[in-house]
Amino acid sequence: MQKSFWKSRWLTVFLLILDGVFYSFLWLGAYYVRFWATPLFAKSINELVHYTKSLPGILGIWLFATAYYGHYVHKERISSLNEVSRIFKSAFAGFLGTLAVAHVFYKGHELGRAVIFISALFNFLYLYSSRTILRAAKRRCVGAGIGLKRCLIAGAGVCGVKVMEHIVGHPEVGFELVGFVDDDPQKKSVGGVPILGTLDNLPRLVRDYHVEDVFLAIPSLPRDRQMDIIVRCDDTGVDFRIVSDIFGVITDQVKIDEVDDVPIIMLKDGRLSPTLAFIKRVMDLIIASLLMFPTLIAWPIIVILIRLDSKGPAIFKQERYGKDGRIFMMYKFRTMSVETPKFQEAPENPNDPRITRVGRFLRKYSLDEIPQLLNVFRGEMSMVGPRPEMPFIVEKYEEWQRRRLCVKPGITGLWQIVGRKKLPLYQNLEYDFYYIRNQSLMLDLIILWKTIPAVLFGKGAF
Repeated sequence: MQKSFWKSRWLTVFLLILDGVFYSFLWLGAYYVRFWATPLFAKSINELVHYTKSLPGILGIWLFATAYYGHYVHKERISSLNEVSRIFKSAFAGFLGTLAVAHVFYKGHELGRAVIFISALFNFLYLYSSRTILRAAKRRCVGAGIGLKRCLIAGAGVCGVKVMEHIVGHPEVGFELVGFVDDDPQKKSVGGVPILGTLDNLPRLVRDYHVEDVFLAIPSLPRDRQMDIIVRCDDTGVDFRIVSDIFGVITDQVKIDEVDDVPIIMLKDGRLSPTLAFIKRVMDLIIASLLMFPTLIAWPIIVILIRLDSKGPAIFKQERYGKDGRIFMMYKFRTMSVETPKFQEAPENPNDPRITRVGRFLRKYSLDEIPQLLNVFRGEMSMVGPRPEMPFIVEKYEEWQRRRLCVKPGITGLWQIVGRKKLPLYQNLEYDFYYIRNQSLMLDLIILWKTIPAVLFGKGAF
């Protein structure tokens, strides 16, 4: 099925070119505003050539900020309030980025701060105007039945019927209902809308009917089954909208949308774009480098203490599952006696007899994980992500639990800062699932920041 222009890459290309042209003209326009207002300032402005030479770098900053805050994403329907919020964030990020780039890379050109401020104001007004016009154009097309998003409703019960009534009764929300999926063999259709198959058929139906959104409207469906359905549909690229609060912690910060007055919880697809994945990798290398140099001082001291405290090597090596199920060798400072079997469940309390005296201290303050910085440098781990798990535990995973293997494991993660090892395994997996679905550079920075007090005070670790 050919995508509507309003959701296609051609719209993205069109907007990129349009934004690039306008940002360029507005940058030069800001220069002329400052030039004409020279009598109001204490010093005259530099020649225009300084501003034209800096234009490529400034343009790159603004286009990156615009892309980072989702102005080239056309799959979701957001409110005008959220749109203004994203525009403000883009403009503010572009302004700060321009100041930084002007100071570091174009210092010899002495770009005027007044020009930077005026251009940021112009760009904000342009972005607001252009996206307002775009939203109005999309709304008119949706009203004419153009560019509707094809959707399925999982569950033909009371909840599913309510969603159906609003989708059918309010075409302006932008959905075209293809049908239901339901496990009740007695049901063939609901309100004239066909039941196309069972929940087990959902991935195939999504592909066959070119479905873009699935409304999961079965509040009584067990949690494991819900997660299994979502994970099995991952390869299809479909978005899920959950019509109830079923995921506990996962629903605290997920995106809330609505179809008329029916509250919908939307799970994001969770994949980082190539650009953000590259930035995350660079960020990993920078942070790992900053941590490696000071810890090199502590490294020989820790090695000596471990060797004096118990027999055996100071470095513990063990195979763990990494991204996409690849096995890698993870490094740690040894904290347990060498008689401990290689693959066993991790200690559940600080008084576990397997832990050595020095090991108890190292585990409390997470010093045992310092060697994992080597795994970060080698690209096997990230600074933030799910913990790398042992093979015998992964072999027991259900299908939805294996979803945690789609990202690089991390030295720290969401469940470590929330409760660390006080949390039972199934809750840890849910926090990992939340992280995967909502991963972003900002979330990584927040987790890293909150890891500092968790480590310093030995919160929940043993």
